[in-house]
Amino acid sequence: MKTYLIKCYYFSLVAVFSLTCSVYGQQEPDLSKYMYAEVDRAFELNQRTKYGEAIEISSKVLEYANNVKDDYLKARAYGNIGTSHYYMNNESLSFTYLFKSKDLSIKLRDTSQIIIGYNNLGVNYRAYGKLKESNIYFKKSLNLAELSNAQEELVYPLYNIGVNLIEKEDPLLRDYKESYDYLTRAEVLAHKYYEDKAILGEIFEVLSYVHHKLGNKKQSLDYYHEALEFTQKYNYLEVKAEAYSTRALINVENKDFEKAYYALDEYITTTDSVYSIKEFEKAKQIEANNFLKENELKLELVEKEKRLQTLDIERTRTFNGVLIFFTSILLLLGFWIYKKNKQLKLAKNKAENLSKVKSDFYSEISHELRTPLYAVIELSGLLLKENVSVEHKEYIESLRFSGNHLMSLINNVLELNKVESGKMKIQQIEFDLKNLVSNIIESLEYALSDSNNTISFKYDENIPKSLTGDSLKVSQILINLISNAIKFTNNGHIEIEIDRLKDVEEDEVTLAFKIVDNGSGISEEMQSQVFEDFYQEHSKNGKSYKGTGLGLSIVKRLLTVMGSDINVISKENEGSTFFFELKFKITEIDSLPIIIYKSQLEYIKNKNFLIVDDNKINQLVTRKVLDHLNIKSKAVDSGAKAIEIIKEEEFDCILMDIHMPELDGYETTKLIREFNNEVAIVALTAATKYEVEVKANMHGMDDYVLKPFITKDFVETITKAMHARQ
Repeated sequence: MKTYLIKCYYFSLVAVFSLTCSVYGQQEPDLSKYMYAEVDRAFELNQRTKYGEAIEISSKVLEYANNVKDDYLKARAYGNIGTSHYYMNNESLSFTYLFKSKDLSIKLRDTSQIIIGYNNLGVNYRAYGKLKESNIYFKKSLNLAELSNAQEELVYPLYNIGVNLIEKEDPLLRDYKESYDYLTRAEVLAHKYYEDKAILGEIFEVLSYVHHKLGNKKQSLDYYHEALEFTQKYNYLEVKAEAYSTRALINVENKDFEKAYYALDEYITTTDSVYSIKEFEKAKQIEANNFLKENELKLELVEKEKRLQTLDIERTRTFNGVLIFFTSILLLLGFWIYKKNKQLKLAKNKAENLSKVKSDFYSEISHELRTPLYAVIELSGLLLKENVSVEHKEYIESLRFSGNHLMSLINNVLELNKVESGKMKIQQIEFDLKNLVSNIIESLEYALSDSNNTISFKYDENIPKSLTGDSLKVSQILINLISNAIKFTNNGHIEIEIDRLKDVEEDEVTLAFKIVDNGSGISEEMQSQVFEDFYQEHSKNGKSYKGTGLGLSIVKRLLTVMGSDINVISKENEGSTFFFELKFKITEIDSLPIIIYKSQLEYIKNKNFLIVDDNKINQLVTRKVLDHLNIKSKAVDSGAKAIEIIKEEEFDCILMDIHMPELDGYETTKLIREFNNEVAIVALTAATKYEVEVKANMHGMDDYVLKPFITKDFVETITKAMHARQ
């Protein structure tokens, strides 16, 4: 009953779309009729189980519709693709495309199509056992049909609501009386608009069962006979089979097993007849193939006998012919291998070029975005250290948060590229986890305030103060997860919890991380998709949440590289909990780093630095940073000027930008090393780490610092570089 009915719904969809297309065709005389014929053909292929071909055709139609901006055609293509995936049991894709078809229909204000779109989504939900969602869409379809007085389309939601009322899982909740009311309304309309369509036979069949449940034996039998007469008249064999199946069930419930056996026998006979023509055609095809093989065998025997008679005469000729044949094959094969190798080489070169273009693009975009961000983040940080008013401090904090947020987005894109290219490495850095998390919370304070959220941090005091691991990746994971919680929570609370689990190794600790919010939550069916690239969750009330859709994807990839995995527990309108585990090495607490840092600050004091950067704002920012470190500095805007001033003056260290016109940082350094090997040269750049790491050392640089930087790391790098040149 269900399978055949779904087909009927989709046939009605085509009918309504055909009417829409004729109107649209009058508006757009140049619209290709071929594409509308193709979308109809794709629909027919779906009914004939050729789903792959239907998707292929619908995809081509969709591409055409996008090019000519034909939303009517696009909606039909979406509907076909959704139908194909429905029949192939691809639940997620089926819903995705059916929703797209429905949304376009709403945009086009096509009332008839919206009614059918809601109805078809209801059928889809019911097919996957989700009666609650199914009822919601059937009622939407019904309300719109009644409001717009669409009597013809009203048949389907009336019928489907009637069916849902008797298909509830709990028998005590099945309402046969209310189902009867809906079905009788549907019957009246079906007699008027669908006198020869399968839907009328389906209504007869279901009413037969409903009357049986209501105790109306005569009416039940009348509708049963009416269903049989109807299906016999219009040759709806599948509906007829359903009628027999339902009658067998009724007879079993009435303990009339003889009639039940008869009905079941008729059901099997009718079902067999549906496939009898196909089986007959298959048998004829097998028979024809056997006949053909038999004739071929006879012919082969005759030819063999003839060859045997002339074998001695033709031996030499045959040998030569075979030799020529195989030689030709070998030549052709050699030529084919040559061509194939050439194609593979071209493909390899193309792939390598594409990889280089992609790498260059990431490098360029990193530089172009990091350069202005360097100024925003560092200047706002310097301003916050000065005596500013409360109002101005709030502005500066907002500015710094925006800069850090944008930097986080850039890092997400770059991390995605690193994972895809296999360049991501795990670093072992000594760090204070509690301090790291506290700093992250502080950096997100503005976002918390903007969304009116509160945050709490529960930290297991049994966790060692000093750990060794990849603190940068931990930081990025937590920033993405906490930012995600803030994004989907308003006027709520976010909780960060880190606990120490039972240790396995003496020098190793396993920590459990948990980020909990009481925001909008994630539906169960969408929880498996939130970690996909570029996925963005949309709430059921139509509110959208902006973002790149990369945050959770990056979290999953980073944790995978670190030997862990991300998990989520969520319920709509109640909130979400993301949790994972990580292992860290335990390191002894040592006050030496603090002493070393103070020593480094003293060492660089009053040193003379040269800044080489073609960007005036970057020069200003770097000089301000050096001023705060009590370092004297000069700045030039090109490699040529740098070479000229280094020949005339002495400097302790040169901070060299990489991307500069005419002479870049690498070439400038190479030329400086021809006459000066004493001065330390450190690349100060907004390029990517993987671009700078190898090239810097190759061209005579002592080290590199990526913008924007942490002051402590900057001081450590320049100190090490100057010591190396002494």
